[in-house]
Amino acid sequence: MISQTILDTLTAPEIPGASHDENDLLIRDIVKTDPESYEQATHVLIGCPQDTGVQRNHGRSGAAMAPNSIRQFFYKLKPPSDNGSIRLFDFGNITPHKNLSITHESLHNAVKLIVRDEKTAMVLGGGNDISFPDAKAVHDVHHNYVAINVDAHLDMRKSGVIHSGTPYRNLVDGQYLNPTNFHEIGIQPWANSTSYMEEALDMGVNIHTLGNIKAMGTDYFLDGIFANLKGLPLFAGLDMDSVRASDAPGVSAPSPMGFTACDILEFATRCQAYGKTSVFEITEVNPKVDLDDRTSRLAALTLYTFIYGKR
Repeated sequence: MISQTILDTLTAPEIPGASHDENDLLIRDIVKTDPESYEQATHVLIGCPQDTGVQRNHGRSGAAMAPNSIRQFFYKLKPPSDNGSIRLFDFGNITPHKNLSITHESLHNAVKLIVRDEKTAMVLGGGNDISFPDAKAVHDVHHNYVAINVDAHLDMRKSGVIHSGTPYRNLVDGQYLNPTNFHEIGIQPWANSTSYMEEALDMGVNIHTLGNIKAMGTDYFLDGIFANLKGLPLFAGLDMDSVRASDAPGVSAPSPMGFTACDILEFATRCQAYGKTSVFEITEVNPKVDLDDRTSRLAALTLYTFIYGKR
């Protein structure tokens, strides 16, 4: 049951039009958006269209456009014939408030409801600062959980204000995340302060650099990580700036180095196969600076792969 308090914080999603071909069944044709359909849902999509935290962290603005941009490509994809028991529901978007903490609280309440109701939450940012309310929601329901941040950056900065570089520091300092249950995947050392790297290691955070992962082989590395998650509920955060700019140019902080598009789909595949992913989050897509909507399209394919697995 969705409370009126939560409904009042949401705006309806933008769903693209139907196909010109009547034989073309699209995901937009099977998703539900009416509150009455929530109870039957297995997977619930919600967006947080704001980039206040990115701007505070001196990143490129534009991520506020991402949830609706990603939806435009996701809903034009074709659902598999063997849809099984999957039932999609779209909450729409959190209505952003000028106070970022209020926006976070609204998102936290909605995601907590989804997780509490034993549905899979799929969150579209917006800036990576939303990892704080999203992972905190998992903590509030399960308490003992494991978190993965696929990212070029640690996002464990110290700051007097919340921004896109602080979410995991805020989670650890607030005791909402056990650092030994936290995996930082794809970290690029040249993009992170050595002091923050050392502090994170001292806390017990598991840091896996891009170079080490590539040397090991991405598939082999992911197999090892997911084999050792202890069967705990999973928060999976994907910052799209972890992907090389040739595959994902539309991000807040682009880099010529990073994972490939195929690597990211493999990550989504493992999150789906794990079976205990409570929250799957995609952040930092920036349609304002994208090329041919390349990054929004990749995010849509990643979301599709997380829901339906490798095809």
